[in-house]
Amino acid sequence: MRGVRNDLLTFEHAKRLAKRHGTPLLALSRSVLRENFESLQKSLPNVTLYYAIKANPHREVLRLLRGAGSHFDVSSMEEIRLARRAGAGPEDLLYTKPFNKPEELRFAHEARLAWFVVENEGEVAKLAAHAPGASVLVRLRVSNKDAVVDLSYKFGAQADDVLRLLQTARRLKLKPRGLSFHVGSQCTNPFAYVDALASCRQLFNLAASKRIILDTLDIGGGFPVSYVESVMPIERFCEPIAEAIEKYFDQTRVIAEPGRFLVANAVWLITQVIGRAKRGGVPWYYIDDGLYGSFSGKLFDHCEYVIQSERDGERELCVIAGPTCDSFDVLYTDRALPSAEIGDLLIVPGMGAYTNASASTFNGFPLARLVAF
Repeated sequence: MRGVRNDLLTFEHAKRLAKRHGTPLLALSRSVLRENFESLQKSLPNVTLYYAIKANPHREVLRLLRGAGSHFDVSSMEEIRLARRAGAGPEDLLYTKPFNKPEELRFAHEARLAWFVVENEGEVAKLAAHAPGASVLVRLRVSNKDAVVDLSYKFGAQADDVLRLLQTARRLKLKPRGLSFHVGSQCTNPFAYVDALASCRQLFNLAASKRIILDTLDIGGGFPVSYVESVMPIERFCEPIAEAIEKYFDQTRVIAEPGRFLVANAVWLITQVIGRAKRGGVPWYYIDDGLYGSFSGKLFDHCEYVIQSERDGERELCVIAGPTCDSFDVLYTDRALPSAEIGDLLIVPGMGAYTNASASTFNGFPLARLVAF
């Protein structure tokens, strides 16, 4: 465990929270969330931060981030509603859903959102029909082998298509305002951003040669956090990115869409051992959260998590399984923990991003409750 501070979760505090609220429980540190926002903003001082709601849409997360000065990246009607309830105005929202039903675009337009990200001609035409006059950012495809999830597999326009999309937007009376890119989820190489920024500068210049003057650049998200393995401190990670922004885009409005970085390490899961067995000579521990719940990030986000036990003593390899009736619901088969008893609490740090956001109520198990401290 890290040292005892009032913004970090100790086992003593976890026990008090579990006694009051039950388990499984997600515990959100307000101060860590604010510190994460402030550290990223300090590291990218000329960038406006739009929190990606999909990472964790809990109302307390949104309220705290809005209070810290965050704007919001939204991709659905419900995310628009959540952002507005958190106090954001339509001017504070960027709509980034790449493919839409007409009613979704109409909803966003009627909610007075002005900024939309597009990446193909069909969506440009759809946007012109259902959100006339909208400001448009064209999303550039950026491939990145240093990201855990390379989003270019599914999203983004080829560089050769960007100018045509900007021209189509202008012809259809939309307002082509800039470009957008995303280097991929959990990117560990800051120079992926630098390369993308250089490519965008060339495309800005190309657009200007066709009398399309762009004034906004969205550098996406992907800023990494430490899970089992440590990553570069955010201040050092952002240094080459900030330098490239100053070099290429010192007269341009630059925005970013951080999700994971802001919320991941601000939340701890408190889970309870509800059963134990010896299978083939190996201890099995069954806990009250699993792959269908808060550990959904193991499936959908390719995350591995640290499991902390308050017990001392010799560690032995064990299996940790979730509570459902599905034999697929096995979390780890190779973790070393001290012998645990039924009723013991385990703490799992780094559970703020893509956990409760993608959890389900499969098998009738309720979602873990989130409380702030």
